[in-house]
Amino acid sequence: MSTSPRHVGTSWASPVAYLLRMANGITTDTWITDTEISTRFPYYTRANADEVGPEPFSPLGWSLGWMKGCIPGVANGFVAFGVLEPEEFAVDPPEVFGNWGGYFYNQLSLPRVMGERMPGASAEAIDQAYFGDHPGVPVYEPNPADENEAQSAKLAETMGWVMSTTEFPAQVAASVMASEHVASRPDLSSLSNAELVARARALAGDALDDAWTAYCQSALAASLGPGAVQAICAAIGRADDAVKVMTAIGSVESAESSFAMWALSRTVHDSPTLMGEFDTGVDGLLDRLAARDDADAAAFLDEWNALLAGHGHRGPNEWDLRAHSWTTKPSLALGMIERMRHQDDAKSPVEANARGKAEREALTTELLAMVEGDPEAHGGLQAGIASAGLFFAMREMGKNACIRLIHEAKLAFMEVGSRMVADGVLSDPQDVFMLLDDEVDGFLADPASMVATIDERNETFARLHDVEPPYIVGLDRPVPPMSEWPARGSGSGTAVAAGDVLQGAAGSPGVVSGTARIVTDPSDPGAIGPGDIMIAPTTDPSWVPLFLAAEGVVVNVGAVASHAAIVCRELGIPCAVSVIDATTRIPDGATIEIDGSSGAVKIVALP
Repeated sequence: MSTSPRHVGTSWASPVAYLLRMANGITTDTWITDTEISTRFPYYTRANADEVGPEPFSPLGWSLGWMKGCIPGVANGFVAFGVLEPEEFAVDPPEVFGNWGGYFYNQLSLPRVMGERMPGASAEAIDQAYFGDHPGVPVYEPNPADENEAQSAKLAETMGWVMSTTEFPAQVAASVMASEHVASRPDLSSLSNAELVARARALAGDALDDAWTAYCQSALAASLGPGAVQAICAAIGRADDAVKVMTAIGSVESAESSFAMWALSRTVHDSPTLMGEFDTGVDGLLDRLAARDDADAAAFLDEWNALLAGHGHRGPNEWDLRAHSWTTKPSLALGMIERMRHQDDAKSPVEANARGKAEREALTTELLAMVEGDPEAHGGLQAGIASAGLFFAMREMGKNACIRLIHEAKLAFMEVGSRMVADGVLSDPQDVFMLLDDEVDGFLADPASMVATIDERNETFARLHDVEPPYIVGLDRPVPPMSEWPARGSGSGTAVAAGDVLQGAAGSPGVVSGTARIVTDPSDPGAIGPGDIMIAPTTDPSWVPLFLAAEGVVVNVGAVASHAAIVCRELGIPCAVSVIDATTRIPDGATIEIDGSSGAVKIVALP
């Protein structure tokens, strides 16, 4: 048994520990990418983290993409935004994010410091934004170092800029940089293994660091405008209208793939030939279409290639180098199109976006007129709406840039992995991601020397996907041994009854009724279709095209500035977020009604 502080008190003789160990199949207490708990910023949480990393990150994905790219970039972003001075936190070991059992954790203490330093904010306000009324959140304990007049002054300047600027050139430059790396991609098959690794390290290291520096600032800025809008709308008795004036803002990059995929679904919907091929199944679909001498098949393939050229970097758990993308596993996107093809033309996101824009513009005029006699409220509302629109778009642009760079590094390592499979060293190209970054060079020099280690890690990594990581960890809440983590989905939420209302948060406006369909994996959406409301544990933009197959969306986690909520507002899809335990409390087949403006989910009838 380990004698480190995180395992003090753990007894393998404990019947509960033994049963948990047998239930989850994990026979080790720690994972190779586990991080240290900071003494200065001692709390970490899965809140808002399961949207970024719903599945465990691979060893290579964390040790390269996060340790060398994302984490330094976030640190630089916090400094540039004015939250901290450079010497206030460490990057190695990282105090920005945490990782236990492969699972990504947001810092909780660090945002609390920002709340204490930001004029008009507080640590408690940050907690409310993160958790709402979620139980078990540790009470904020003031630290004298949390207050810093110089940083408060810098944050005040930043806040003034966020609420008044009409552009963020650094974010645009990062986006252009990432796109240029994609456009200049060499023929990967012509590079040596060493050259492929060097390319991946450059993109997932320094380039990703630069992209994250801008993206972090966009993400922090994206919370200020909505906060002002929500506060003013609530003060004038129009709280439900706050999300409506942040709808259909335009220029949201993460929505573009959904519009493109919808167009593809219409091509299928309108062609008996393509409908027949999709009826046969998505496995082998592209090969079957390529073999046809058919105008409809050719048209689909042209649109498909355009989709991959612009959006092929998307995919579930896309922040991890190992995770498949639409490019590396086309069935992910084809499966979404397969569901969307059944939807009626009246559900066009283009038309919904136009309606949302018209409503937003009319409502903005109405709300501004209501506060015309209060110059402070009028100016705050006007500035908040404009800032929300700008930085929602910048946030999505920033994420897209980062994912493009990760994807380029992914493709390079997948080429290495494919060669190792061809040489009989590995059984799957993805096995290469079981290496740590500092093991890659040794592996290239002697691949056989790491095979047993890779196999052992693969076994544990697979089981990590089936357990539930602790929600909050800290110095006084040490991480339990992984062998004691409960199986995923074993938690029991209170059963719902007809007439119950589950209160979440506003995501995207609209009221809609339908049949609840639980979807936990976007690659396996089941039979979700027209008349259904998708209930998901967490989502990122790679899920969003699937939303178009349904009438509305309910998500266990998230907030008004969540990626999925932002994109749903562009597509005109009602969405309620932060509906705690929705996937376990709402039974599949129940009839429900959701109000995306208030976040309320009513159970109309049980199946």
